[in-house]
Amino acid sequence: MNMNPDPFENALNALQRRTLPAEWREEMLRAAAPKPRVVRTPRWLLAGWGLAWAATVVMYFTTPSEPAAPQGGGMSDSAPPLLWEQRAAAIEALLAAN
Repeated sequence: MNMNPDPFENALNALQRRTLPAEWREEMLRAAAPKPRVVRTPRWLLAGWGLAWAATVVMYFTTPSEPAAPQGGGMSDSAPPLLWEQRAAAIEALLAAN
């Protein structure tokens, strides 16, 4: 330890320590305890999502709908759809005719 004792250190060692009140101890422990951290979504990400949704809504309402099928001379809706082989044969027949 210290070979040359200091009078101030001797006076400090002579002092009696008081115990802390129990409510102080509880208060200090509560203050030192880790608090649960609330994880929040970053603002820039929320802003990006909001802009994407706004653009989607604007495009949905401003894009024109598909045009209606022509009434005369076009393919009728009652005709069954052609199979892939039949479509390929029809295309080849049209190309051979030209």
